[in-house]
Amino acid sequence: MNIKKLLLSQIEKVVFDLRYDFLYEDEYGELLCQVIQRDSRGSIESTPISFHLRINEEKGTGQLIYYQAQGEMNRQSFSIENPDTILAILTFITGVLKSEPISQTK
Repeated sequence: MNIKKLLLSQIEKVVFDLRYDFLYEDEYGELLCQVIQRDSRGSIESTPISFHLRINEEKGTGQLIYYQAQGEMNRQSFSIENPDTILAILTFITGVLKSEPISQTK
């Protein structure tokens, strides 16, 4: 099972449903991810949240370290054997994005 693909696809689905874009870069086994809001021209308007995603595919575990403009805001660990930890990640991201005002230009 590819945990990275599974987790990224679920995060992307949540982010898109809330009308944001999701970008990530896989660098040396650590994913750098950003949730962005675009203006009506497609330019980046804001980055409500970004995070580092570390995954140990063999163990089925990992950690997310969340950042906002002010700096680190939260850390969450997950285990693929415990679906509640995956749900907690999606719930946290949803909560952050729902608390952000969505531009009226969309």
